Amino acid sequence: MPASIYPFFFRHVIFPSLDLANGTHVSRVHRFLEKSQWLPIDRLLDLQSGKLRTTLDWAAANSGFYRSFWRDAPEERRARSLYPDLDGVPVITKEDLRRRSDEFPLPAYRGRVLRVRTSGSTGEPMVYCRSVEQESWFWALRIRMWQWGGYVPGEPYLTLNLNPREAWKKRVKDVLFRCSYHGFNANSHDVELVLEELTRKRVRHLIGYASSLYLLSEAMMRLGVGNPGVRSVLSTGDTLFPGYRRAIEKVFGVGVVDYYGAGGEGFHLASQCERRLGYHLHIENSVIEILRNRKPAGPGEIGEIVVTQLDNRAMPLIRYATQDVAVASAEGETCPCGRALPRIQSVQGRVPDIVLAPNGSALVVHFFTILFEHLSGIRQFQIIQSVPDRILAKIVTTGDYTKEATEAKIRDAVSRATDGSLAVLFEYVSDIPVSRSNKRRFVVSSLSTAPLALDSPFETTQIQAIPS
Repeated sequence: MPASIYPFFFRHVIFPSLDLANGTHVSRVHRFLEKSQWLPIDRLLDLQSGKLRTTLDWAAANSGFYRSFWRDAPEERRARSLYPDLDGVPVITKEDLRRRSDEFPLPAYRGRVLRVRTSGSTGEPMVYCRSVEQESWFWALRIRMWQWGGYVPGEPYLTLNLNPREAWKKRVKDVLFRCSYHGFNANSHDVELVLEELTRKRVRHLIGYASSLYLLSEAMMRLGVGNPGVRSVLSTGDTLFPGYRRAIEKVFGVGVVDYYGAGGEGFHLASQCERRLGYHLHIENSVIEILRNRKPAGPGEIGEIVVTQLDNRAMPLIRYATQDVAVASAEGETCPCGRALPRIQSVQGRVPDIVLAPNGSALVVHFFTILFEHLSGIRQFQIIQSVPDRILAKIVTTGDYTKEATEAKIRDAVSRATDGSLAVLFEYVSDIPVSRSNKRRFVVSSLSTAPLALDSPFETTQIQAIPS
């Protein structure tokens, strides 16, 4: 079949056939999403509000977990909300769900259930249950997000991911979607194989973890290799740091479109459009709040992303603390793209990636990535905090590293950002291993463990910037 015809065949034949085989409704939801993205904000909020009330009523009627939790939760678990139906409703955590996981999927839900087992960075297993409706929304939203970045359904794309691709159903789907899949991470990557496949299969779209895309771009720069024909690049999975974005865009010559979600929990929450000015929230499928100290974060403030799913009857997630950190935007800001979907400013990593200083300051992971990006002679670094008044900087050096001058610059930047309240110690190592999830963590704090949505341990409201 000619390549130019396949996208039409994919949309009108393969897409519906996959729904029929899987019992899903991805193609129908996707058609709705292609229209809903252009609805006025009042229509979108009415849709969201109606689905939210239905979700709360369903949980109250059919979930013993939510009935007892809502009744017995202490005041410190209850948070304010800009949504009247959620105001005062307690925030739940993964641990709350893990303790009563045997109650899910809810017996009242009669549809097909997808069970997804995750371990995350802690290695503690958790099983999430997704209804067939939520699964349909999950995939339909993913395709819409990719389209915002330039993807055309049915055109060949290549994915750089961290997970093995062994199940035969996934391999069949890859063939039908014209997807090339590579396990490409901090410890394992074959640049030549990826480049050969990009060229041979005339791949037009590159999708992957931000760190994997960055590693590929760095390797291509070292090899002096240019863009073999990729028209769009989409990143997800871990944080797209400014240095990552610059390197990827320099190599491929196209803007990187970033999106945010959680595969285990089964939601896509926010993504950049082609303008790349903040992240649009997908409010047709969820309620997304940025909370801190049990109240909504203000514009420019750091808070924790708290999500309420609107289409998962098997295991409703209602005010679920994700442990992901974001920066809130001002209400009513419009995007030049013409979509009325609300936005947040940025996604800033994980709550355990925050360094806390005795003076009440907080240093997010971006503080350190920007700082170390401008220091020469450093191949890898990791910041570890286990006590309140000091951090340990593990560093892997290269030949042009100047120890005294570099340590002085790091100490000075941290001191200015924390009013001198945080000391920096140094340890030089030959390598920094990746985490259990195969991601490289730049900051590991054992002090940032409580949900930021409920109990902010610091006072500062703005992201700490690198002093000039």
